[in-house]
Amino acid sequence: MTNSTRRSTLVLSAATIGAAALSPLLAPQRAQAAEGKGEGKGEAAGEPLVAELTNVVLPIARNGALVNYVFVTLKIRMTDLNAATYVREQHFFVRDGITRATGRNPIPEGKGPNTYDSAAIVRVVTQAVTAMKPGLRVARVSLEQVAFMRR
Repeated sequence: MTNSTRRSTLVLSAATIGAAALSPLLAPQRAQAAEGKGEGKGEAAGEPLVAELTNVVLPIARNGALVNYVFVTLKIRMTDLNAATYVREQHFFVRDGITRATGRNPIPEGKGPNTYDSAAIVRVVTQAVTAMKPGLRVARVSLEQVAFMRR
């Protein structure tokens, strides 16, 4: 056995022993982390009716011409738990519906540069979610972490 192979074997065995020794200490933290979050979809302990969509890209238009994109996190509050669970599970279809709707009719620009019509975004998101399945009702849509594309 060469020196480099012997060193590699010693390092690997030391790492294995260290991981085995730390495993009981880290197990409670891993269990708490697994219980705390639901699939990374923004479901906080007090907000089971909220479905969160991160990094949604929406086009902004002025007089029918594309002028910018806005990157936003959408928090969609549903009226019941089953609807919120459905939206969280089908978030790819929600994103697709929002992308298709804003591709046909981009979000209008606001009064100045790097502004947008938030009511139009809420309207598009509400229509996209309610069109997914009969009986889905949106209670509120909030926009968070809004950022514009830099030019």
